[in-house]
Amino acid sequence: MHRQNFSPGITILLVIFILSFPHLGKSQKLYNKLEEYCIPLPSEFDKIKDERKENLNILGEYILSNSPGKSGISLLFICDKNSRRSQFAQIWAQTAAYFYKIDNLKAYSGGLSETAINYRIMESLKRAGFTVTAAEAYSQNPFYLLSVGRKYPDILIFSKKYDYWNNPSTQFATIYCSKSEEFNHLEILGSEQIIELPYEDVEIFDNSFGGAEKNDQVCREIAREMFFVMDYVRREMKKRK
Repeated sequence: MHRQNFSPGITILLVIFILSFPHLGKSQKLYNKLEEYCIPLPSEFDKIKDERKENLNILGEYILSNSPGKSGISLLFICDKNSRRSQFAQIWAQTAAYFYKIDNLKAYSGGLSETAINYRIMESLKRAGFTVTAAEAYSQNPFYLLSVGRKYPDILIFSKKYDYWNNPSTQFATIYCSKSEEFNHLEILGSEQIIELPYEDVEIFDNSFGGAEKNDQVCREIAREMFFVMDYVRREMKKRK
């Protein structure tokens, strides 16, 4: 299993992150800019293709089926390098859960290998309204803290393998955010369900005009789809009460 040595400061941050997951109350609010980004997302659900909605609803049903009687629901998003798409998916799944007050859900991410979060997605997330703090900016694999609102716990992100020790090891759903032949031979121990939701790889646009816009487009697409999932979960919860 993959191991990583932390500086003392990062170890303290990680311990705080693990232990600090307070109950989310009705008075909580996202930052204004982030909320302005999020509020129109449901009006864009018609942009999602029907075949994508089928897989998104499968993810929603997994969340619903595990809501009663479980202390928490865990989702693990995986792509090749854990540098962009799976990070976007983790962040937006967690943010959408906050937005819809699904407070027993925890999103994680990982890759087939550990690399580093691409700075371009951090810029996209800032433009979306997240407050980003570099916890260890000068390492080869920087750590970042994302804040969505003053009363919410920060989201700690960095590149890691899917089997990283703080990722879930039992009772979780695995969501593939990219296409890879390696996924066909990958055994995710403890995973209860595997769902494929591949997103476009925007790395090929890094050195071209419009690269930032492409990152923003994928950011928005993933946000839209994660909001679709949590909107579905919230509506079905109300129906099934």
